[in-house]
Amino acid sequence: MVAAAMIAILLVVPTAAASPDPPRRDLRGPLPGPVSAVTAFDPPVEPWLAGHRGVDLAAAPLTTIRAPADGTVVFAGAVGGRPVLSIDHGAGLRTTYEPVRASVRTGDSVATGDAVGHLLAGHAGCPVASCLHWGARLASGGPSGDDDYIDPLSMLSVHDRPIRLKPTRPGDGFG
Repeated sequence: MVAAAMIAILLVVPTAAASPDPPRRDLRGPLPGPVSAVTAFDPPVEPWLAGHRGVDLAAAPLTTIRAPADGTVVFAGAVGGRPVLSIDHGAGLRTTYEPVRASVRTGDSVATGDAVGHLLAGHAGCPVASCLHWGARLASGGPSGDDDYIDPLSMLSVHDRPIRLKPTRPGDGFG
């Protein structure tokens, strides 16, 4: 009886949420230069738990933020006192940016590379002077209406993906 109860408990313990496959791999980085995350994507194991639902990209305050793909601005305003921008790219994909002083308005169409705002300092948890929090959500289409958060870096075009050097043989001195 105790063994059956333990098995039942183990079956309902949450495990890390699997990030869905990216719907596309042609996004451009929202900041100039190579894309490099200073804080990685770390989704929660359950939608209601704490986690890091995006990546933080280091940049100087007032750096221009650009649309990573064509889309429509669906939000430009404050959320909890923080300036946020959201762009709908179609097929259920929405990207978000904060803290951003938006130069676009809700309803504006944007093309890949268009300036959409400027980075502001003050992102909590940023290990440097200023960071852009870049998030991506994919509509799940399920009955709960919950969206799946996905790593925006997984959708970058081959030209914007971070380059990581790895040793070709054990003992090559990368360590």
